[in-house]
Amino acid sequence: MHNTTKVFHVLDDLAMGGVTRALRNFDHPDLAVFGEHVTVDVRNEPVRAQSPNDVAIIHFTANWKKFGWLFDLKARGGFCRIILIEHTYTEGYERNKVRPKKRFRTMLRLAYRLVDTVVAVSNHQRKWILENKLAPASKVVAIPQSRICNDLLTLPINKASDGPLQIRAFGRFHEQKGFDLLIDAMASIPANIAELKIAGTGPDEALLKEHAKRLPHVEICEPFVSPDAFLSDADLVAIPSRWEAFGLVGTEARAAGRPILAARIDGLNDQLDAASFGHAPNSVASIVRAIYKAAAVTNLPARGKAARSRAASEFDAMIANWGKLLGEPTATAS
Repeated sequence: MHNTTKVFHVLDDLAMGGVTRALRNFDHPDLAVFGEHVTVDVRNEPVRAQSPNDVAIIHFTANWKKFGWLFDLKARGGFCRIILIEHTYTEGYERNKVRPKKRFRTMLRLAYRLVDTVVAVSNHQRKWILENKLAPASKVVAIPQSRICNDLLTLPINKASDGPLQIRAFGRFHEQKGFDLLIDAMASIPANIAELKIAGTGPDEALLKEHAKRLPHVEICEPFVSPDAFLSDADLVAIPSRWEAFGLVGTEARAAGRPILAARIDGLNDQLDAASFGHAPNSVASIVRAIYKAAAVTNLPARGKAARSRAASEFDAMIANWGKLLGEPTATAS
């Protein structure tokens, strides 16, 4: 691309948590060669290209109310390419939050029609998009998320002790994350089998504390800046989400050398492998079985090493895939 090219990252909320953290990935030198990366708030004023080669990458979540922004970018933005990253919508999201599905899917088909490329943040999310004919396969590319995890790749891998399995979980205290299911599962797990600590904050904090107060082997902890200290005495990390486009918690856990115990849903499916412990989504009984299975194995450190080995290469793969996408010739939206 010409050196005056700009890549506009279009948001409607500059405090979108994981989305804004993901923007830091575009500071990578291998992506800087495609132009100057700038962040813009679409709420403030119309977003316009400043040269014929400029690219717009949409990070906000599409819905009926935002069609004006999408149409304006397409019809009057002047961009050579428009890329939409699908941070939100998944099979699990639709199952838990959408009624009726027909109207929702119509909205997505129209939104995806207004862009040149849809980036799914996991392979399973792409599969869901294609299976439901929300966009043609030629328009949808999967670029699984990751982050630089140098702070976690050197964390020692040892089973915490010969005592109870040390389970850790962290993230936003919200219905999506399924921490209520995890706490309910722990009510069926004796304290000599497993102990759980959950770190975070969010709208469901009071509810989770109420759930946990009757369980001495469950602790609700304050949020942290980096998970390395929180995971230092962990045997594994639980991710019981009801929906999860990708799940960077899984990346961080695996980089730390901790196997994951996760719901078989959405992007978490991308991360579950022979080193992991999967369970059915929205199922307390299945979580209980997975915890007992994890507590019974004797090779957790070996599983942790396998998890780390896989996680260590994922950031470079993500950057390479974004470089490939940004380096492709201009596509024509259908």
